[in-house]
Amino acid sequence: MKWPLALGMGETKVQAVALAAALSVLAATNGFAQAVVPDDDGFRSADDIPNIIESANTPKESRLDPPVSQSFMERWGAFKKSLDDAAGIKFSIAYTQVLQAASSDSRWQTGSGAQAEFDFTWELFGRGGTGPKGLIGGKFETRFNLLNATAPQSVAPAAGSIWSGAIGYGEQDPSLSQLWYEQHLVRDRVLLRFGKIAPFTVFDYYKYKSPRVAFLGQPQNFNPTIPFPPSALGFGAAARLTNGGYVVGGVFDANGSPIRPGFDTLFEDGELFSIAEVGWAPDFVFGLEPGKDFRPGNDDYHLTVWHSDAREKIGRPEGWGFTASAQKGFGNVVPYARYGYSNGGATTLKQFASIGAGFENVFGYDADVIGIGVSWGDPWNAALDNQYAVEAFYRMQLTPQFALTPDVQVIVDPATDPASDLLGVFSLRGRIAL
Repeated sequence: MKWPLALGMGETKVQAVALAAALSVLAATNGFAQAVVPDDDGFRSADDIPNIIESANTPKESRLDPPVSQSFMERWGAFKKSLDDAAGIKFSIAYTQVLQAASSDSRWQTGSGAQAEFDFTWELFGRGGTGPKGLIGGKFETRFNLLNATAPQSVAPAAGSIWSGAIGYGEQDPSLSQLWYEQHLVRDRVLLRFGKIAPFTVFDYYKYKSPRVAFLGQPQNFNPTIPFPPSALGFGAAARLTNGGYVVGGVFDANGSPIRPGFDTLFEDGELFSIAEVGWAPDFVFGLEPGKDFRPGNDDYHLTVWHSDAREKIGRPEGWGFTASAQKGFGNVVPYARYGYSNGGATTLKQFASIGAGFENVFGYDADVIGIGVSWGDPWNAALDNQYAVEAFYRMQLTPQFALTPDVQVIVDPATDPASDLLGVFSLRGRIAL
């Protein structure tokens, strides 16, 4: 049975608000006395399931440290650690809410929405270094409007932008949006993953690619020249070639959806999305210690190529493209540059580019980050102008479990509103992770 999430469904709103209230109480607590020590697992980005769990379970320096329910959080941390020790099960619970408003000379639009998620992994094989690691990963989630009829994902487009100012914050019925098995081989130099996967979290990595904890706008996150299916049945593989070198590739159902199993579209329609990537991360020495993090650190350079079959039911043509990305860390400053090209009309944009930097350890708080990025998009529709944008965010870790992030985007020449020269998009994101 589906759970209706449209504005006005009283039961859903009551449950959502109750969940937010409960998590808000927990967010005001102290850190874990027995913190779960991360083992640096994970396939790629900050939004990959093992890395979401790792982040939630890692103690963080914060501004506020109230003693409310400290004993509860100590017991919570001890419970999670005991579950991991006994059965190899790790999990995290998170609630993220976004408030957004967009304003131009001719338009005004507001929106509010949230995401609730439960992420888990279960290490079936190789626990304690006894052999090659094999684990199951999954995500239960729901996304909904809250206090407003417009979801944040739709605010900027409704006000004239060709891309979203809060990618991922739309509406989605409660669902098991990911469920996959991952096998590590050859002393963790090779990773294989198959099942229902979110390709966005695996490919075209860079450090601030996360609408949960970093940039909100689509250009700095969900590369608008790659037609990623949001969640799809498929297969991915990664290999560490040399110290610093890696390759990643995968094939997925181009019509995948987070709310459907996907066997019908994969085997009946047979329309595929294929992607491959080769990269170099010179600040990470691969393969010396089994079990170490596959993600690159502050230095990463890669080239990604993709192909998407024509999708007949929605009238989207066949397309292909590539993306080049580079980031280089200089202490607490990590500048980056990205470019994407799409051929064939499978995406809204023909070309895309962005540059920017992340500033970490802000004011001495190790979990605080400031990000600033500039982006440009060239639409396939020749009747639309090129669009430019500047985005800045400041993620403040107020308590060990709660981060507050104001975000500002200024869009120059909004492509679908030729009457306006500027569109301002103002957001506030709160995230609780336990």
